[in-house]
Amino acid sequence: METALSEALHLNNLERNGDVVAMSSYAPLFAKEGFTQWNPDLIYFTNTEVKLTPGYYVQHLYGNSPGNEYIPAQTQSSNNDAGVMKRLSTSIVRNTKTNELMVRVVNLLPVTANISLNLSELPTGGKAQKTVLTGNPADRKVVPVTDETHLQAGKPEQLPPYSLTIWKIKL
Repeated sequence: METALSEALHLNNLERNGDVVAMSSYAPLFAKEGFTQWNPDLIYFTNTEVKLTPGYYVQHLYGNSPGNEYIPAQTQSSNNDAGVMKRLSTSIVRNTKTNELMVRVVNLLPVTANISLNLSELPTGGKAQKTVLTGNPADRKVVPVTDETHLQAGKPEQLPPYSLTIWKIKL
């Protein structure tokens, strides 16, 4: 889980620098369980099943909510310790084809983080689709959970420990 969230931090940085980063690739992709030369791989398999890793879900979530326009955002924290700030990351992108805004926040801290999203200029009525991928660092079997939510101005949003949270907002 920690490795997957580190990859999400990296993907947020790639989005931030999308004007100079044309594409990204993941390797190694497939590995037969018990016959690997390195760790982690994205997808493990046995003779009878396929096992998707937290890293797979991170790649899947970013790949299924692409943006073609990066929206600069400011992040402020009540704890400005460099170690804390390196474990929190935000990326906001807009998909001009689907007219959607994606807000992605990674919390690689072992504690819940509270954030406030200032989306007051958006004509959305606060409706959003929220997807959360979270688990303990040792977890290998985690699955993202998606549900509908209502974002309210001034109401803090909780980011679970070790989590990637994505809000997809139809504009």
